[in-house]
Amino acid sequence: MSLSLVRIDDRLIHGQVVLMWTKLRPCDALVLIVDDALYNDKFMKNVFIQGGNAVGKKVYIWNVAEATEKIPTCVASNKKYVVIAKNLQVLYELRKNGVDWGRELIFGTLSKRADTEKMWNNVYCSKEDMKHLDYLMEQGIDITFKLIPEEGGSNWKDARKNYQY
Repeated sequence: MSLSLVRIDDRLIHGQVVLMWTKLRPCDALVLIVDDALYNDKFMKNVFIQGGNAVGKKVYIWNVAEATEKIPTCVASNKKYVVIAKNLQVLYELRKNGVDWGRELIFGTLSKRADTEKMWNNVYCSKEDMKHLDYLMEQGIDITFKLIPEEGGSNWKDARKNYQY
């Protein structure tokens, strides 16, 4: 498999990803899977693409429909990719669409929103997110909450015991 890291991080590209995670999990390019609002925002797309260029990484920005079509090609390629989703919903939808993006999901920041509960440090999930996490876990995916590589982190299998949903 040519996906060296699959991560949820609502900040997408930032220092933790570029300076820490891509050193631990080398890649040729970053794939950002985002909501339709950001996908259609030409200015912000350009900001992320230029940010990737500044650190020598090609950046692809896809919505769920494009990612459903293109991730299998990434997986089959000789290049390595880091996939960063802005939210859990998009990776859940990809898996439901039959896209195999691997067996590991690492959460970075998922900021506090209305009706969310704290899972770990800067990771907040809604009841719907928790149901998606259960589905992904049932699919054999190891789900870890870990902002930086050196952090001990936590995992959904252990954390889920603390939540009613």
